[in-house]
Amino acid sequence: MEVTLNLPENIYRNFQKLAERSSRRIDEVIAEKIEADYWVENVAAEESLADLSDAEVLELANLKLSEQQDERMSRLLENQRESRITTNEKIELEGLMGLYRMGNLRKAQGCVEAVRRGLIKTPADLK
Repeated sequence: MEVTLNLPENIYRNFQKLAERSSRRIDEVIAEKIEADYWVENVAAEESLADLSDAEVLELANLKLSEQQDERMSRLLENQRESRITTNEKIELEGLMGLYRMGNLRKAQGCVEAVRRGLIKTPADLK
């Protein structure tokens, strides 16, 4: 599907820089960012929560990055804070941040479903 967007100049420049750094077309970078932030499959996943067992809902509510991913993201964020992050590391960090955001969304969906089912009273009840 083709869509025309009017982006503020600064946002367009940021996408353009990211596209250049990753040797990709700007439309690919924009589409990837939209997909990461508003993942269409989340709609289907949210609808399928009702089909999950109680154990699966609780597992989803406890979702988090793997220890290795979490440690790597922390190192990359530290490099970024200290202004010593490389171009490849920036791309890697952006990917990990996308996974983190998506994981938090899925975790929130699991928490809502767990509360709805009476498995927990609040997210604070999770392990």
